Amino acid sequence: MLRIKQDPQTSVLTQQQIFVPLKRVNVEATIRSFAADVTITQIFRNDEKQPIEAVYCFPIEEQAAIYSFTACIDDREIVAQLKEKKEAQQEYNNALQQGHGAYLLEQDENSQDNFIINVGALPPSKECTITIAYVTELDFVQGSTIRFVVPTTIAPRYNPDKGSIASPAATHSKYVQSTAYTIEFRCRIDKIGRSQQEYIARINSPSHPIQVDFAQQDAYVITFAQQNTHLDRDILINIEMTDKRVNTIDAVEPSAVMAAFTPTEEDCSQELNTDQINEFIFVVDCTGSMQLVKLC
Repeated sequence: MLRIKQDPQTSVLTQQQIFVPLKRVNVEATIRSFAADVTITQIFRNDEKQPIEAVYCFPIEEQAAIYSFTACIDDREIVAQLKEKKEAQQEYNNALQQGHGAYLLEQDENSQDNFIINVGALPPSKECTITIAYVTELDFVQGSTIRFVVPTTIAPRYNPDKGSIASPAATHSKYVQSTAYTIEFRCRIDKIGRSQQEYIARINSPSHPIQVDFAQQDAYVITFAQQNTHLDRDILINIEMTDKRVNTIDAVEPSAVMAAFTPTEEDCSQELNTDQINEFIFVVDCTGSMQLVKLC
């Protein structure tokens, strides 16, 4: 639950819900091995003559985890706090009734890959910048190809119980396919090991024309090849790996590491019955004898 200091000249429309136009979207991503760190920045503007409350529903991958949310209006920056859902909703509603600005980020119960941002008490002619950061795992597709996906469309969803198509969480928001705003995109793929060229054979996008900068020493940088790219489809980046295998261990945080490896055919070639599958067991020794340097 986030709150802006009360403005005595600001009032909130409680009888009618008006949606704020989304003006611009920027996506910054960093890929490390089989994981991606994604930051999405969205800029809204209130073109009405009175303060309004805005609701925007956006999609996110099922296996992604949001770890940061900020909202900025003018020179004010609000950083999210994690609270129990009902408590956060109650505080948000109380703030709106009292004329405060408030921000609420929650997951759509009807669709687990949609999150909803409520932006309250946005003054006239003011812009609101929402920044969300999340991490997600990348999947192998078509054998040796890793796929990175940034979902950018909010598609109508069929409800089998009602036999109809409805917008997520019944927000009645307009779908992005009908909007004219554009998206900026930049993706950095960190190079792994001493010679990344040995492990990546090709980088391409089946969704958008892209250009790849190979000049940087420690990373590949991907951007859109065309300007004014519209936000009308998911962004897909395919990273095709060579036959050579690379295993990595990255120290993400002082108390966390990320390990990634690709089993060889020999690793999975055991003859098993049809009702059994291969099993991999990971053992991490955290005893006193493995402290400090030995765990690095």
